Amino acid sequence: MQHSASLGTFQGTSKWLSSMELEVVGEDQCARWDRLVDDSPHGTVFHKSFWLTTCAASLNKKMRIYGCYERGELVGGCSLYVHEGRFLRTAESNAVMTPYGGFVLAPPRSKDLRREEKRYRDIVECLLQAFAQESFDVVRITNPPEFLDIRPLTWNGWRSGVRYAYYLDLDTFEENMSKDVRWTAKKAAKNGIRIRRLENPDPSSYYKLFSMTFKRQNLEPPATQEFLEKVLDALASEGAGEMWMAETPAGDIASAEIIAWDTKRAYRWSAASDTRFRETGATSLLLCEVFRDLKRRGFKEINLMAANTPQLGKFVASFNPRLMSYYSVERKGDLARIAGLVHRAMKRKRGRYV
Repeated sequence: MQHSASLGTFQGTSKWLSSMELEVVGEDQCARWDRLVDDSPHGTVFHKSFWLTTCAASLNKKMRIYGCYERGELVGGCSLYVHEGRFLRTAESNAVMTPYGGFVLAPPRSKDLRREEKRYRDIVECLLQAFAQESFDVVRITNPPEFLDIRPLTWNGWRSGVRYAYYLDLDTFEENMSKDVRWTAKKAAKNGIRIRRLENPDPSSYYKLFSMTFKRQNLEPPATQEFLEKVLDALASEGAGEMWMAETPAGDIASAEIIAWDTKRAYRWSAASDTRFRETGATSLLLCEVFRDLKRRGFKEINLMAANTPQLGKFVASFNPRLMSYYSVERKGDLARIAGLVHRAMKRKRGRYV
């Protein structure tokens, strides 16, 4: 992470917030950033400094956190991974296996909607000015479901897209899940499937299952074993995640889950299974035990993700979660738009001679 660097002063549209300072959040400010993430309704484990630095180091990316300060108080920010390409300079909130990132704003200070919306817009516009000063050719941001209002971006010419996630209420999941899940989980228990939380997880065993899960779909794994090892180490070190496994009576790993969490909820970050044991019901039993354990520890909900993939979404929906939308936004400069037009023209031209 870079050292703090001032980006200037922004004159807000609201009299209540007359000015804010832009600054790149440095290593000495990580604790302040993490407190903002914990306090903000938009903050997730994927915004935390340990996650950002782990991903940046593992994936050889530059990472920056842009902070908005009002009278010395950090009131908002946005984390981005910066890529210096041959022709284009791009910045993205997401890295491999990082579902969300982007904007984190301080909690509301009053119940006055008009006043809060002005404050909200000032902070977002402050951050947009930071991106403009950096002269990024492309900026892509995927916000978590809790970041609902993207109007300050679309009003400034950003393109938007909608995606979906499944949230499960842990207090009521057992009474709401489908009969199919109940039956499948009971079958797995009768068949001797054993569920355990791993105190010292073996990343290599998980990665074999992880790779198998993607290769049966003719896809390459989205991450390396080294990346998974570093993330698991970081989660364990921060007390922010763990691995669970379902084993057959013979000791084979039938299914595995990596769960992450923050101060607000848990996340089904990664899952893998062995197709040989698909009919055992191991995954259903494993998730039921994970959910029960999280509930006992005081978690109220878990983000199951998976809603953007038909096959995965169908399985997760059997737990009767609620569907949540979240938004991605993108802004391209003139150079990036021209490059896109040239690329599409060349692609069409090549297609004529195939």
